[in-house]
Amino acid sequence: MRLGVSMPIDPPTHRPSWLPRKATAREYDRARGSARQRGYDAQWERLRAEVLRERPCCEAPGCGSRERLNVDHIVSVRLAPERRLDRTNLRVLCQPCHSARTARDQGFGRSGGRG
Repeated sequence: MRLGVSMPIDPPTHRPSWLPRKATAREYDRARGSARQRGYDAQWERLRAEVLRERPCCEAPGCGSRERLNVDHIVSVRLAPERRLDRTNLRVLCQPCHSARTARDQGFGRSGGRG
């Protein structure tokens, strides 16, 4: 290594603002709570199944996949808990489109991203 060239110590990582700086994955999961604690209960499971029956393909522009589908909240449950079971706040996304949306919306891979 040449002198005067600095190398980053840690790659930039998304961390929610409520999570301590050096939290492990286990600590993150514990602080986040279980799916049931976050509102994904039997009522949600019934609504999710209905939405998937009604709309059996990915709704992302240009996709249309029928595999590995998720029902996604357009406005997150954390920001609008009253819209948790609101059908107008739901869309169907395949796993790759859902992962891309999550990364984009939550700032994964960028320092200073939204949490």
